[in-house]
Amino acid sequence: MNKLPTFIVITLLGLFFLVSCATNSSSVAGSVNGTEISLEDFFNSYRGHYAIFGYQTGRTPTKEEKEKLHNETWRDITKAIILQDYYKKYNISASVAEVLDTLSNSIPEHIIKSPRFQVNGKFDKKLYLQSLMTDQPENLAALRKHYQENVIPILKLQKVLIEEEMLSSKIRKQVEQIIASNADLELYIFAPSQLEISLSDAEISAWYQTNLEQFRLWQFYRLGYCSIPVIPDSTELSDAKNTAEFIRNELVRGIDIKDIIANLENKNSLVSFIDNGYQKTEELPWEIQNALLGLENGLCSEPLPYEKGWIMYQKIQSTKTLTLYNTIFVQALPKTASLLAPETQAQQIMKLALNIGLQQAADEFGISYTLTPAMSPDSLIVPANDIKGKLMKYLEIANSGDIIEPLYSAELSAWLIFEVVEKQSKEYLPLEEVKPQIVQILSKERRKDQNKQIVERWLINQNIPANYQWEKLEQVTIDSLWQGKPLTTIYYQAVKAYLEKANPPQITEGEVIIVPKVTAFRPQKTKISPERIKTIYTQNLPEDWFNSWMEEQVKKAKVVINTKP
Repeated sequence: MNKLPTFIVITLLGLFFLVSCATNSSSVAGSVNGTEISLEDFFNSYRGHYAIFGYQTGRTPTKEEKEKLHNETWRDITKAIILQDYYKKYNISASVAEVLDTLSNSIPEHIIKSPRFQVNGKFDKKLYLQSLMTDQPENLAALRKHYQENVIPILKLQKVLIEEEMLSSKIRKQVEQIIASNADLELYIFAPSQLEISLSDAEISAWYQTNLEQFRLWQFYRLGYCSIPVIPDSTELSDAKNTAEFIRNELVRGIDIKDIIANLENKNSLVSFIDNGYQKTEELPWEIQNALLGLENGLCSEPLPYEKGWIMYQKIQSTKTLTLYNTIFVQALPKTASLLAPETQAQQIMKLALNIGLQQAADEFGISYTLTPAMSPDSLIVPANDIKGKLMKYLEIANSGDIIEPLYSAELSAWLIFEVVEKQSKEYLPLEEVKPQIVQILSKERRKDQNKQIVERWLINQNIPANYQWEKLEQVTIDSLWQGKPLTTIYYQAVKAYLEKANPPQITEGEVIIVPKVTAFRPQKTKISPERIKTIYTQNLPEDWFNSWMEEQVKKAKVVINTKP
């Protein structure tokens, strides 16, 4: 199963909800073909329809629209039950391996176009496959689930339906007769390219509003930044050491480190800790081994200096070969005097960055510059959490290329300068920008519709003047070529209509409509293999045959509804 067909896959809300075995009639919303639907399952599905309506329209539904949503919910539940019943009947399911194989070899179009998998403006298949297999950097669990529970089972069901229920003995004989024959055809070719189309601004605007989701943009920021560290002075470091000693004494009393931090009244230090878990003792850095040497469980080492303050190691427990310990950071909080010089430097870097860009300015000052990946506003990751609120306020009003005022992070003990490398903040492409595209789409649709109307009028009365191209084909078969392409569909549909004494078919090839008429038919007595019969039959099914089949099953379904809109 390497290629997905182009049929329209039905999207169902809550397709595989759990069907309740309710016995209390007050908890039953209704039933489909004898399967009871609980109120909980019904309302879960209804809420999904309601939420999508709000997302698409930006408002709550009217009374009439709520009634429509209620009916749509029951239709989708009915489809879900029908599919479940058929999956059980034919023992249909999809394995994880099948899902990965399908998604690896037939990548969904929306994935290929997604900015999340674009690198230098092109789709990065390696990045996509990594996400597909590991959910990193993008989580594709929902996509895999959709294919396992929805897409692949429907593909399998289609194949089974064709083989077991649609290809009757009568149809097989007809298909065999078509394949074995040869015929003379007349082709009437109607092209819409010469039709004049006029569109009003109101029509264009209405189409834009109706199809607004097609023009939704992914909102994101791509940032660049550099940092200027603030070095605490001796007084600030001394205050931090006093805090470290206080924490050490509290740990001797048996107080948990989380409680110590929560109740710490000294605001001159920033305290945090890391639970390192069990580590192999012999693989620990020598300074940590030395700090933990001889400590009893629960106690910690003396404060050791690091660039932002003091660090301590608390032994939690040790075994023969492993050590469980915490790393405790007591960071000195610089006061005004310590902040001034780094802030001045940050302002100077910003001033230069306004002229030559932040990356080059950082290079001039000999400091590192970091470029972030594209991130949505909701999932923006910044170097320090304590500046995120301020940064977001700046980003909301900033434009691409803006340099943001230096922000101080106590968490990093540094001034940070941010550059908005790229910003996509518009929710939708504006009408003015997509108007030529909409005009092209509407014109194509209008020409297609008018061309179809011309063909249908001509079929009713062929004496009506019509602009078409005429071609005569003699002694052709289903394997013949016409204009360098297989004649398969045209031949099959023309001969089928001829055998059924029906009107000639209308076959759409791109924008062109072809009406083939059989003028001479010569059946042959040739045995055709069952596999070839199935292949030709499947190739000539209407594109939406599965949806049509589903609609027929919905009409036949026995549905009992206890809920009200």
